[in-house]
Amino acid sequence: MAISLKVIIIGAGVTGLSLAQGLKKQGIDFEIYERTSSAARHRDWGITVHWAVEFLELYPDYMADKLREAQVVTRKNPKLQEHVEFHDGETGAVFKHIPLGAAKRYSQKKVRQVLLEGIPIQYNMEFKSFKVLPGGIEGTFADGTTTKGTFLVACDGARSSTRQLLFDNKEDAKWKRIPGLILNNYWMQYTKEQALKVRAGLSEFMDIAVHPNGTYYGLIPLDIDDEKSPEEWKFQVFMSFAADLKPQEDTPEKRFALVKEKGKAFTEPFSTAIEYMPEDTIITCDHYGTWETRPWNSHGGRVLLAGDGAHSMTPHRAQGANHALQDVINLVRAFGDFKEGKLDEKALANNYMKEVVDRGSNEVRMSLKQGLAAHDWANNKDMPIVKIGSTPLHIQNSSVPLPTQDPNQL
Repeated sequence: MAISLKVIIIGAGVTGLSLAQGLKKQGIDFEIYERTSSAARHRDWGITVHWAVEFLELYPDYMADKLREAQVVTRKNPKLQEHVEFHDGETGAVFKHIPLGAAKRYSQKKVRQVLLEGIPIQYNMEFKSFKVLPGGIEGTFADGTTTKGTFLVACDGARSSTRQLLFDNKEDAKWKRIPGLILNNYWMQYTKEQALKVRAGLSEFMDIAVHPNGTYYGLIPLDIDDEKSPEEWKFQVFMSFAADLKPQEDTPEKRFALVKEKGKAFTEPFSTAIEYMPEDTIITCDHYGTWETRPWNSHGGRVLLAGDGAHSMTPHRAQGANHALQDVINLVRAFGDFKEGKLDEKALANNYMKEVVDRGSNEVRMSLKQGLAAHDWANNKDMPIVKIGSTPLHIQNSSVPLPTQDPNQL
């Protein structure tokens, strides 16, 4: 006999929306809440799906064509083997081709718009607290609204406020900033001639340059449609370097000046991309930080974490979206088993948490190791991504076909 089930989802980012779509496809009841006022966001960045590409099957079948439109290069034909090109930022020489298998890269903003379809999000709902009830859970929001469900899944990001409620010692739940490094992650547009020149210098998928001065720099298409004028194309810059800025001096204007200066040291096309950077480019004051996955109090199996809230990692191995999709597919399957009476809430939470703690904590540590090595020229040839590529650390437990790793390239 089927068991009554409703899942409360906190957060309408890519993870929360993916979970909502997966539950909807399986006929599982859910509600999804978002603290912001709408789905529209100015910021955008690319997300790479490589070892979890098969998990895209959790979305409705009709979304396949729409997801192609959401790729950073619109309607890009699929390839069995994509690569990341790692360059010496001073000479331009490619020192490593990292195979990614049949990877896909999406605009975060565009893929969210696709995933919103058919999902009734409740906006302006800041989650504040919960209490466990017989047979379920009740959530309370800042405006006093309450809702009841069987499980609550927090998909509210790296600095998850829900996570704070699951630890007696609040330090155990805290996102920890990595000192000494600043992150500049933004997009920009050019004139027609500039856009064509910058794109001509890039490989087909992703280019990253590491400079002897310790600067790590990704120059990547973000929204390129060959049916549109090049002035409408967007390029993403991901640049990080050592700097200790005091809070009062860490402004978008200061970041702009620092990026302009750092860009001069690079070879083409990396230097030109920064030289052409429009004066009105907004660089948000971002920083690296992590939360290493550890067991949390699930309150009798009723409260779960997923996505960045479950494993806040640095982006240097492009693992975040893949692990979020792994979380989602695990949860959708587990909720299906719960509905069929194959396991109770405690077994569901214990099984899910054991897997995600092991997988998430290992990757948070590995991505941090990769990030620190990327800013240390003397050790950059020892970067984990150079040695093991994008292979997930839980490879032996993965339920999807993993990228073919050519031993001659590793």
